[in-house]
Amino acid sequence: MSEAPTTASTAPTTPSRTDFLGALERDGFVVVPGVIPAAACEEFQESALQWLEAFPFGFKRDDRSTWTAEHLPYSTTGGLYNRYAVNHEDFVWKIRAQPGIRDVFAQVWGTDDLITSFDGLNASFPINAETGRTDIAPTKPWPHIDQNPRRVDRFELYQGIANLSPNGPDDGGLCVLRGSHKLHEEHFAAIGGFRPERDAGEDENGYLYTPEDFEWYKRKGCEEVKVCANAGDFILWDSRTVHWNASPVGSQTRFVTYVCLCPRSFMTDAELAEKRTVFDARKGTTHWPQMNRIPVERPNYPMALPKRPDGTDCPANRTRPFKEPVETPEVLRLVGVRA
Repeated sequence: MSEAPTTASTAPTTPSRTDFLGALERDGFVVVPGVIPAAACEEFQESALQWLEAFPFGFKRDDRSTWTAEHLPYSTTGGLYNRYAVNHEDFVWKIRAQPGIRDVFAQVWGTDDLITSFDGLNASFPINAETGRTDIAPTKPWPHIDQNPRRVDRFELYQGIANLSPNGPDDGGLCVLRGSHKLHEEHFAAIGGFRPERDAGEDENGYLYTPEDFEWYKRKGCEEVKVCANAGDFILWDSRTVHWNASPVGSQTRFVTYVCLCPRSFMTDAELAEKRTVFDARKGTTHWPQMNRIPVERPNYPMALPKRPDGTDCPANRTRPFKEPVETPEVLRLVGVRA
């Protein structure tokens, strides 16, 4: 695998909003068009920039000299934010509770009695010398799955991205190996089992592929695809689909938030009570809505607490959002609280 592989790009609108399940099953991912209203996308973009400007590091959206790690809160891959209680900012919940997103997952699961993950957001400025950041390099591919390699024989979760700004070939975002979700058993059989050193652990959901593994899937016909989408589209993928993220290198800032829903019935009453406690404490979780996995409380989790560029703990760490979410009936329903 090269450091900057060439990927095909999907058309922004693949199937219709009512005809996406077949493509999702076939390819392992799909773009569902027109799920989030344009006004909601614009509000999210403005709120995300205000959130970045609220920290005491000096970031200003109109001053490109402040588009640096020194002036921004801690993130991974140059703009993925899942610390500082951003998971529960009101503007993030407004997207998470969009009826169109609920409807997409209701079609996937066959029920609208759904709970949500408490994921973060992505606000990535382009990386280039003319219009973007120059303090970091584009992210190198890190192909992985967000599922336990012991359970790749079965479907367990669909992950989602609410795409909130135009996202073309140069605008960063999700990259996948089309159809890879169906080949893991064959792959592990070919190499004598999964590689333990690439496994996140039996109680976790993550597995990182080697360059040799990556090439194996390509030889089996899995096409590299950089997924493109319009503002307001929703990207959905099987957690077994090999994927990674690309940095934006054009002129467009990437704005997304991550949303995963699954049936409420996946949790026991005790687990739902714990989920409510996690919500009340405004803690973030992994992609898995039913697991109550809190990154900052997981042992041996690298960079669990936000850091500054010199590696010291961030003095502006937060445990509550700047603006608390409005606890509407729909919000509480997604937490797992029935009326």
